[in-house]
Amino acid sequence: MSDGAVTLDLEQRRLVERTIVDHCSIRNWVLYAVNCRSNHAHAVLTAPGRKIEVPREQLKSWCTRKLKDRERALAGDRAVVVREDWWTERGWDEYIDDEESLDAVVGYTLEGQ
Repeated sequence: MSDGAVTLDLEQRRLVERTIVDHCSIRNWVLYAVNCRSNHAHAVLTAPGRKIEVPREQLKSWCTRKLKDRERALAGDRAVVVREDWWTERGWDEYIDDEESLDAVVGYTLEGQ
């Protein structure tokens, strides 16, 4: 990231989660779990026919757009510099091959952080 580390507040975290849910619905991706923390987010999903990094990059892009829109709206008439970079450059993607592994990853995403 070119800016300092991000610490998302509760409203920002809810916005990120809502954006991920909405984007998965629009794309007809199956979302098993999403959990946005103060400094990172996890999503467990199936995106058939996509390279593994495509969902991550799309979700980061849409969440960035929504976070920037929120910052602009909160600023109102005041001139404010809106943060450009909200996420690290890459991320972590993993294929899940069986139901037991899926259950473990969903459990970790929702309860293990």
